[in-house]
Amino acid sequence: MKPILSIVIPVYNVAAYIEKCVASCFKQNVSDDLFEIILVNDGSTDNSLELCEELKIDYPKIEIVSQKNKGLSGARNTGLRNAIGDYVWFVDSDDWIEENCINRIIQKLNNKVDILWLGHDVWHNGESIKDYIPKETSNSITGSELFTSHLNNLFYIWKFIYNREFLNSNSLTFLEGILYEDLEFTPRALIKADKCHTLPHVYYHYLVREGSIANNIKLKNIEHRFFILNKLIDLLDDKEVNEIYLNSLSKVIIFTAEGTINMAARAGIKIPDNGIKLISNIRDNGPFFKNLSLKQKIIKSNPKLYYNLFKLTHTVYKMVNTKK
Repeated sequence: MKPILSIVIPVYNVAAYIEKCVASCFKQNVSDDLFEIILVNDGSTDNSLELCEELKIDYPKIEIVSQKNKGLSGARNTGLRNAIGDYVWFVDSDDWIEENCINRIIQKLNNKVDILWLGHDVWHNGESIKDYIPKETSNSITGSELFTSHLNNLFYIWKFIYNREFLNSNSLTFLEGILYEDLEFTPRALIKADKCHTLPHVYYHYLVREGSIANNIKLKNIEHRFFILNKLIDLLDDKEVNEIYLNSLSKVIIFTAEGTINMAARAGIKIPDNGIKLISNIRDNGPFFKNLSLKQKIIKSNPKLYYNLFKLTHTVYKMVNTKK
């Protein structure tokens, strides 16, 4: 029996987390004939592969694919190539999914959607600290509508379930060799989608852990974020994309540029050359970058001034809080 849903889980040095992640996928009130689990061992150097093989004994439906390390994007692409389900859900190996959620998800997928968007919550130190539940859509909406009216800068790939044929027919794969690949992939995918739905329930649990990319900021992190934003700004020249989408995309670009400069300043990393290039590109696309906040206006006119002001403010803030 062909599965309806393929769950692709990239695995790289996650021995402490993989068992909980996989077990959550099988705590479901539907037959496991309806879904498949593909574990992509991305060149792990710990005992993650051995744990995957042990899990396969308990859950024979698991498929394990091993490869040399290609990064998260490369592992997702490998999983996509090996998937046979009608739909694909990319789940990170240090997170987990809600018990008995697959039944409700499959019911929604029967509407033959291109993309299904889910709710999630954030876990830290053993407790759920915040949830993000999408607005319900009574009828299908386009990817452009989802982007402009619902997304609210939540680009995480694991919030989306994709129609596999939709991905393949539009040649949608993940750009390899970069961090923050979700930010690059999601706007590109949503432009192509005609039929999207939301599920206003927390079906994905995101774990904040100290070793994650978000908590270890280096020059590469900053450069890769600016690299992606420069790619996104190229989409503003696409004459086939409606203006509402492009205006929303421009807000994402300037908002993320502000956040990236803040990130660099907090880490004491200077704005790299591709960050200065981005600001130049923003100036060149002036009509799309209107109604900016005061901070964003300073960034647009003098990013180094904004960087220094934010760095000074952050330093003072840390000193004041240290004395408390």
